[in-house]
Amino acid sequence: MSLGAGDPADPPADALHVSSEVRGPCLLVEADGDLTILTADLLRERVLADMREAAAPPLVVLDVGEVGFCDSSGLNALIILWKAAHRAGGEFVLARLDRRFRTIIERSGLDRHLVSHATAEQALDSLAAH
Repeated sequence: MSLGAGDPADPPADALHVSSEVRGPCLLVEADGDLTILTADLLRERVLADMREAAAPPLVVLDVGEVGFCDSSGLNALIILWKAAHRAGGEFVLARLDRRFRTIIERSGLDRHLVSHATAEQALDSLAAH
């Protein structure tokens, strides 16, 4: 499962590439690019579609280590995904937050809800034990 915004031969500056794969009981989603008003819908719809395909309650790790920028629309997409996972009896966590992204999450107060892990592997291990 893989989606990208735009033509890979000529990616726009604000492109976001989203790929996902099933790892054990978890869904690992990797985002690369900017998470903005122009790209948040792509991430949200891709992950929601993948969560609907999950046989069990969704256990989702979103690796944001390659996300360069996140605006309020990106944060809103994260909130929607977190709520959708919890409504379905699952979990949604973040992995590889850089200092800037962590600061955005903390200043918005979302760190009370969005759990983050240093690596995608740590996040997957944590959810697999869920």
